[in-house]
Amino acid sequence: MSGFFKKNQQGEQKSENGIRIIKQTRPGECGGTDATLDEKAPKVISSTKMIRFEADSALHGDYLPLSKPPVPGETVDLEYLGYFSAFAAPAKDGFFLYLETAEGFRGGSAHRAGWAYVKDDIFPLLVALVNDCAIAKQNGYHSKTHGLPANFGGSALILYESGEKISFSDNQTPVFTFEAAKRIVGIFRTAMEGEKVSLPEVSALKEIRFEENRKNGGYTRAVLTLTENGGVNRKESRYDGPTVYQSEKEVSAETVAAMKENIEKTGVFAWSGLPQNDYRFKEAKTLTFVFEDGGEIAVTDDRVVPDGIRRGFFNIELEMTTKH
Repeated sequence: MSGFFKKNQQGEQKSENGIRIIKQTRPGECGGTDATLDEKAPKVISSTKMIRFEADSALHGDYLPLSKPPVPGETVDLEYLGYFSAFAAPAKDGFFLYLETAEGFRGGSAHRAGWAYVKDDIFPLLVALVNDCAIAKQNGYHSKTHGLPANFGGSALILYESGEKISFSDNQTPVFTFEAAKRIVGIFRTAMEGEKVSLPEVSALKEIRFEENRKNGGYTRAVLTLTENGGVNRKESRYDGPTVYQSEKEVSAETVAAMKENIEKTGVFAWSGLPQNDYRFKEAKTLTFVFEDGGEIAVTDDRVVPDGIRRGFFNIELEMTTKH
């Protein structure tokens, strides 16, 4: 064992920076659990300025009413909530929200997912929820059981303007109570029905440009010009050597339609104003959407985006740089 960890009086391993090793897989062990606790992670958050909310969990499920409260005497439509994933972050002109629910695990029966770019601030309600449900009590605990066929638990990452943070995860057991999950789903569903920030219509797209500049001086650039019958994709690439490779291919109307559907389902037009991811392991890539009125939206692939729609950027890149 590295000298980074020291034994405490109970024989547990404790690191110099306050990370306590609760469980650790032995070398060569198949399966097992790795669990740690950050003893410096606050259990009460003083800030009232939340700037990001990410939460997902399998649940010990139950039923909850669909949509708005029913009129007295009317039949109540119920749904079984066994999984949720919720995301909220400030964007350029509002707040980007994403909500996913299912009866069982992600992608299971009664799966529902959607995004919204809204004007009203959802964070005061989420601050109250975190405080009321004592969400920070789990702060700093992370556990991973190896060999599980699916994630039977969940995780949370909640950031505040003050620098305070709530972070916890466990892939073996639910990390949110049903009551907390029900409240989160309710807050998001109501907020996502609010006034939307205006975005260009996908039907007004005239051109899509892709650009990647690599550290070695290489690059890939592609321009998809839309036509009545689909489009024309022109690509130019240079790798390690001086040779520049060029190609021009027609793109079918079906492919263009699929790309537009991908844009609508993932909300890529709203990504430009989302926070930048702190972790980058590759060169920056940019998609620029050009519209018939001359307007443009440039989106880089380093935005913080919910997992459920993260492939929205890559799906377009794939069509423009690999398939064509």
